[in-house]
Amino acid sequence: MASIVLARGVAGELFDVDSPKGGPTSESHLIYADPNLFQVSCFDLGFSRGDGFFEAVSVIDGKIPVSLQLHLERLVSHTKTLEFPVARIDAFRQACEDVISRYEGTSKDPMLRIFISRGFDPKTGIGKEKKAGVPSTWIYMDGEGTEHSTKPLSLSSISSGRPSEAAKLYPYLLLGIKSMSYLVNMSAEREAARRGVDDVVFETTDGFALECTHAAIVARFGSLWVTPDPSIGIVWSTSQRELFAYAKRLGMETRYEKLSMERLKEADEVYETRGGWVIPVKQIDDAAFTVNEDFVKEANHAIHYQQPEQEKYWEHEQI
Repeated sequence: MASIVLARGVAGELFDVDSPKGGPTSESHLIYADPNLFQVSCFDLGFSRGDGFFEAVSVIDGKIPVSLQLHLERLVSHTKTLEFPVARIDAFRQACEDVISRYEGTSKDPMLRIFISRGFDPKTGIGKEKKAGVPSTWIYMDGEGTEHSTKPLSLSSISSGRPSEAAKLYPYLLLGIKSMSYLVNMSAEREAARRGVDDVVFETTDGFALECTHAAIVARFGSLWVTPDPSIGIVWSTSQRELFAYAKRLGMETRYEKLSMERLKEADEVYETRGGWVIPVKQIDDAAFTVNEDFVKEANHAIHYQQPEQEKYWEHEQI
């Protein structure tokens, strides 16, 4: 048992692919490894090309994985969109639960992360020795990393350099995928620091809000909650769906729409949702918002500790 647990996935167990399987035990989906040793080959397409995606799940008190079903549904959907062998959702659930069971740490908010790449590059010498098309998977739980904070955030709007119709016109850009390639997001984080704000919210060239560097953006207008429609080319956030579920439990209305930056700045309250947390936004550019600390505490408590009630209001991936 440890505060950092790392395992590599057995592809034949986790995907519909012709690849060797593990043994007959519940641990057959995984091969545990020392997290202090190097685990990724430079011949893997996830490393060399960023050809893969990931999921990040908060595990409250080291035991309660937030929105695990929603994360796994998105994972399966991504394998289909990216033309990977399709992931077996039940196998991934069992693998995640096994990693969580081995965790022993004091963090209130350890993260469970799943990384999936297309596998070894068949155009390399090492890749030729491997079987092409077999995904590589890593699952780890980290109780030593930075925990989430609900401190109110200041944001700056920043251009994405693309129009709001880009996802529809150019589907091969894969704009709604939680890609391993976060080069632009990390650059935007540095730009936020240069501007003296906590984060940025991307905006289309025709004036519509997208998402933040690692989070969805959600606005409240009276009793109506609004978030940018994922079809505009953003990741369909599991945490945003949790916030919508909580709003519905309170009898409020929720809506996905093409949300202009101008309208976003007119909201009563604005939130980032990420990693199973709801975080208040106090300002976007020159627009200031009310910070409702009581609501933040209540919403996060519901998301973390009232999952059966939340699940009744979830919006699910169509997989």
